[in-house]
Amino acid sequence: MPTRGWKVYGGSTIAAAFALALFASPLAAQKTGLSVSSGIVSFPAPTVTDFVNGYVAATAGVTFTINATSGTSRTTTVSLRSTSANLGGGKVIADLQWRRSDLATWNSISLTDAQVEQRTVAHNGVNDPWSNTIFFRMVLNWATDAPGTYSGNYVITLSQTVP
Repeated sequence: MPTRGWKVYGGSTIAAAFALALFASPLAAQKTGLSVSSGIVSFPAPTVTDFVNGYVAATAGVTFTINATSGTSRTTTVSLRSTSANLGGGKVIADLQWRRSDLATWNSISLTDAQVEQRTVAHNGVNDPWSNTIFFRMVLNWATDAPGTYSGNYVITLSQTVP
């Protein structure tokens, strides 16, 4: 079988959403940074072995880092979603899967936020800073995946609440 000659590319945007709550310590005083390394997710051209396995893995993961820059203890949540309804060429968005580097379970990306990880963080204390990596893979189907370039966008969101 010949190797399919297509590549899949993804882009990213970074969003930060902050939950507002009424607590003794005002949330406005809780400053937390989100940084993301290498937001572009690239896939190599799939080989026959990739099609036999049913997926092709991205060349690198996306690492996010949470850094509390001021304030007291708060709960931080990192979420992931797609802003693209599909990957083009008839390929559904659910064929793009993700997992945390410390977990083995793969999840299909969707248009709604999926919690990647949640940790309590305290400035210069517990979990400050903390980070993890999100790995991606593309589900492959020899019968339905046409050669071509596929693309989509995703959003990594940080939200925080004061416990």
